[in-house]
Amino acid sequence: MSKILLHIAFLSLFVSLSFAKEPTLATLRSVSTNEFQKFSIGLYEFICRPYGVITVDELYNRAEFNSECKKNIQEFYFQNPMSKYFTQNLLKNRQLYHIEFKEEKCILYAKGKMTMSELLVKNGLALKNPLAKSEEFEYSLIQAQIYAKENKIGLFKNNISDKCISELNKN
Repeated sequence: MSKILLHIAFLSLFVSLSFAKEPTLATLRSVSTNEFQKFSIGLYEFICRPYGVITVDELYNRAEFNSECKKNIQEFYFQNPMSKYFTQNLLKNRQLYHIEFKEEKCILYAKGKMTMSELLVKNGLALKNPLAKSEEFEYSLIQAQIYAKENKIGLFKNNISDKCISELNKN
């Protein structure tokens, strides 16, 4: 009788573990910019872009040639050259990182439970994307953006964010 109970216990443990969601771990291969990181899982390599945000690089690339937004971002990088390398200084090559995929972008846990998206917003290097709706990350991104605005960090220092967003809305 006890042998049957032991088998049932092992079977129920096996079934419960098989339905548990294991984290996806990926190895960082390289960091191109704050917006693009190259990862691999086994032999499969892929580019990871932060979910739920619009990065400074993305704002720059979307802005029209010779626009006020482009000029402000160029000036921002001139005044803050290390901001361009924020992600490169934070992440370590050949390190394993927990990643989730959402809407063809990545949720990269870069510092404990903090995502790369949240860190970029908190440091004024990205804006919360109003079109990205995720109950799981909405609050943390809003809080990070409030923090960056109140402390006038990065894009929020000289209202670059407002200028670039108004230009994007015109298009």
